[in-house]
Amino acid sequence: MKRAFWVLVTIMAMGLAVVIVCELAVSSASKGRVYSDVDEIPHREVGLLLGTNPKGRRGGINMFYNYRIDAAVALYESGKVDRIIISGAKKGPDYDEPQAMREALVARGVPDSLLVLDSQGYHTIESIVRAKEVFGMDTLTIISQEFHNRRAIYMAKRNDMDAIAYNAANTTILRWRIIMFIRERASRVKAVLVP
Repeated sequence: MKRAFWVLVTIMAMGLAVVIVCELAVSSASKGRVYSDVDEIPHREVGLLLGTNPKGRRGGINMFYNYRIDAAVALYESGKVDRIIISGAKKGPDYDEPQAMREALVARGVPDSLLVLDSQGYHTIESIVRAKEVFGMDTLTIISQEFHNRRAIYMAKRNDMDAIAYNAANTTILRWRIIMFIRERASRVKAVLVP
């Protein structure tokens, strides 16, 4: 019984160490590259808007989506990006994140001619790699929530890209903040350990 206890403690300690190492790697890569003030972020020709579902799991409003639209509009209106690649998942005629975001941006005054859709950004790493390999981007501004932006910048750096990020507002709902915190720790471990 005592041996099983110490085996469990060792496994938990090793798991915690992995999480901490991955957290430090992501934080280090994104240090000084994440902005929350639109007046402070440098101009980049292209913004990369990372997709998410317009609707929440129960069919209501997804505030992560709305806040990303707000952030992209703010960057465009402030002249901090000239064009926007919208990268997200398209899973059929009734689920198309990039198209939904395009319609929302156009409704907010962003010219359609400045928007490019990437409907194969099913995961963050795919959005980053495709921005480089398909759209030829070596420098860009990533647009998402801060927790997501930091991981995306780490991925961009691993792919020899010069990325900065603009933070969309985060949810104020405590339950969702806790859920996203936990999910993000797992996502960062995967980002660091999986090539």
